[in-house]
Amino acid sequence: MNGHSLLSIPAGTLIRGTGEQELDAIAAAQHLPRSWFEDESPQHTLPVDAFLIDRHPVTNARYAEFTATTGYRTVAEERGFGLVYGADFWEETPGASWRRPAGPGGIPAAESPGHPVVHIAWPDAMAYADFAGLRLPTETEWEYAARGSGNNRTWPWGDDWDPARCTTAETPGGAAVNDMASWRSWWTGYRTTHVVPGTTPVGAHPAGDSPTGVADLAGNVQEWTASFYQPYDAARDYGDLYARLFGRYRVIRGGSWMHYRWQSRCAERIAADPAYSNFSTGFRCAADRHPDEPSATVRGRR
Repeated sequence: MNGHSLLSIPAGTLIRGTGEQELDAIAAAQHLPRSWFEDESPQHTLPVDAFLIDRHPVTNARYAEFTATTGYRTVAEERGFGLVYGADFWEETPGASWRRPAGPGGIPAAESPGHPVVHIAWPDAMAYADFAGLRLPTETEWEYAARGSGNNRTWPWGDDWDPARCTTAETPGGAAVNDMASWRSWWTGYRTTHVVPGTTPVGAHPAGDSPTGVADLAGNVQEWTASFYQPYDAARDYGDLYARLFGRYRVIRGGSWMHYRWQSRCAERIAADPAYSNFSTGFRCAADRHPDEPSATVRGRR
């Protein structure tokens, strides 16, 4: 299980979050209000220690090895259904899990071994990482891997949006997706003409790699981190909704194959119940040093 392509990320400085003027610009460019992204503020810098991180998200093939060896059953398998987006909203689909992401009538994950595994809840990711002698990256490490040291780039490749560098709802030559109407137009056409979930093989967009050489940090699958969802400024009033989430949920990063550009930025944060999963949630692993070295992993770091 230690055959992961772990990249060594040197220590440096992370410019974390989004500046006030950038938040205003994002709010003006799409349909969601600024409050949707307020948890990315205030932007600040902090030191990051050296670490290792998977070049790619964990694939169906790797997760199959894990479950075959351990007999592990995911949260979705245990509860008997997985969340699959239907015509209008998320649906509790019986039998949907990482093995059959779209449900019993869909294509099995075994036919897409190089695609990232989905329908992964936080305990499922933690169980795999523990078995592999690894851990999940912290939220800080994830953003640092996406941006690089001292860099304020919007997406892992830079500040100019390019749909050819990632797998999202915005495809090369397609229409921009900047509001719910345009997203629903895309989804209506997509779900009737494509196999879902619309993941692509990991590493399919090398031009979208981050400065640290990490792939798929924008789009393809949303990724769990080890971190609790916490405010960047404990004294700041983020509103009642955020107050109810802070300290209770875990952080997901990166956007997915069904999100659009603003949800796939380096700084975008999503709070999720650890038991939550759907056919766009996956993960990658990290470590403090190479897992073949003695005392490789310090687990549980937040």
